[in-house]
Amino acid sequence: MKIYNFRSFRPIFSLTVALLAAPLSGPVQAAVQLSDTPLGRKVMVEYIVHFAYHLQWPVNAFKNSNAPFKVCLMGGDSLGDPLAKRFKNHRIDGRDVKLETIDAKEMLRARKCQIVVLGTMDRDTLLKALVALEFFPVLTVSDAERFAATGGMIEFADSGREVALRMNKTMLEKAELKMGSSLFRLGREPE
Repeated sequence: MKIYNFRSFRPIFSLTVALLAAPLSGPVQAAVQLSDTPLGRKVMVEYIVHFAYHLQWPVNAFKNSNAPFKVCLMGGDSLGDPLAKRFKNHRIDGRDVKLETIDAKEMLRARKCQIVVLGTMDRDTLLKALVALEFFPVLTVSDAERFAATGGMIEFADSGREVALRMNKTMLEKAELKMGSSLFRLGREPE
């Protein structure tokens, strides 16, 4: 596993990106999550917006040329309002942005989303959601502990003064999502 350290020009925040060669097994444990604090939610929303603009989805990820860019929330809505405010009047690659909440009982609906933010849920439900989305062009993000090692694509981790992104490159490749080099220019202090 390679670990890349990226430091911002402002010393308070830095970004560590760990590219995982393959998903590992292990429990998803409950811990204080980044989304539990206002600043943590703000940081997560900024990263999610950045992913929306800087990742490339395959053409088959959209029903047609007029289909919206869907950001879906599953397992909690602590990011719902901040994401709605941040994406208001935005377009991603010429598409309107639509925010949806998906119940865990309807997880197959998440296959029609471009980004799925997985919030607080039990380990079994989280694993079922990841299996349901595997091989679909859907970016999965969460601040659940060991999310990337469990099969998620991007995990937000808070280690005190730093926010780390753990990326599961294998799962990104399975979903045919392409990362640009701009993904690595994220370490900055939120306003």
